[in-house]
Amino acid sequence: MPYVGPQEVEAPDGATLLELAARLGPAPWRRPVAASPALRAVLWGWPAGFATTPHVHPRAEELFHVLAGRAAFELAGRPERVLGPGEILVAPRGIEHVIRVLEGDPFVMLIVLGPNESAPDETIELVGPPGGGA
Repeated sequence: MPYVGPQEVEAPDGATLLELAARLGPAPWRRPVAASPALRAVLWGWPAGFATTPHVHPRAEELFHVLAGRAAFELAGRPERVLGPGEILVAPRGIEHVIRVLEGDPFVMLIVLGPNESAPDETIELVGPPGGGA
């Protein structure tokens, strides 16, 4: 993911993250909400059936905080975990992982990633639901 500068942040302006998510409309979307040289926080919204391709961040760690909906998180070498609102999980640097949104309510999560740097060797593709599109 690319570096996010403080000027690129869409601050919630007093709104909660879920209120900001509601303003952003139907998923998929992503909005940076905080940034510094050390980390960035990005609000993600995905519809049911969306997933990431398996990917690794060789230099960064991610903290996932689920705000709405449910998703399955697969981290290499660990059992799959299904997380719902209020739950968090960390993907350590160098560990392959996949996130797959389950059926039901739209999925909203805050991802905090550090360090905040561009990584041209990382490509994370979203995969849409079967018969849908990404």
